[in-house]
Amino acid sequence: MSARVLNLPNVITLLRIAAVPLVAWLIVEQRWVAACWLFLAAAVSDGIDGFLARWLDQMTPLGAALDTVADKALGIVTLVMLTQGGAIPLWVTAAILLRDTVIVLGALSYRGLAGHLEIHPTWLGKTHMFAEFTLLALVLGGLAGVLALGDWLQYVFVAVFAIAVGSGLQYVWIWSAKARRAREALRLKAR
Repeated sequence: MSARVLNLPNVITLLRIAAVPLVAWLIVEQRWVAACWLFLAAAVSDGIDGFLARWLDQMTPLGAALDTVADKALGIVTLVMLTQGGAIPLWVTAAILLRDTVIVLGALSYRGLAGHLEIHPTWLGKTHMFAEFTLLALVLGGLAGVLALGDWLQYVFVAVFAIAVGSGLQYVWIWSAKARRAREALRLKAR
């Protein structure tokens, strides 16, 4: 890899990817304190690598792709492991996974139709990611005994569920509109 591709932000992202199986193992072993702190470090590194990439002018297509993979892997693996252990309700996890599946399938369908794909996260999409990672950190913090969660965690479950559904519907609406415009452009071009 060249120095341009193997830069500090990308190394941080690769370390975040490497942390995913370790977080999963720590959850399986119920080593909650270590799982909580490693998850938090990995989640915070997402902001750090993005900041450094912009500040050092080291943004690369590989870095953008790796960042997405790292975020999804960390979020999905932690979510599924905590759900399997009974710490997060299945209905919350199902909403998040369905949202992500619909977005990926919609984007792939659009790419097949239009021949290209440019993804721009929406404000609600970014809010969803923040809410999901906050939920995971809170649950891990509760299991680690770092936080006293109490009954209010149920409200967090409902809020994350609602944000996941709203964000998923927003992406469906956006990609449907883009697909209609692309179909219309193809139809006009065929004339």
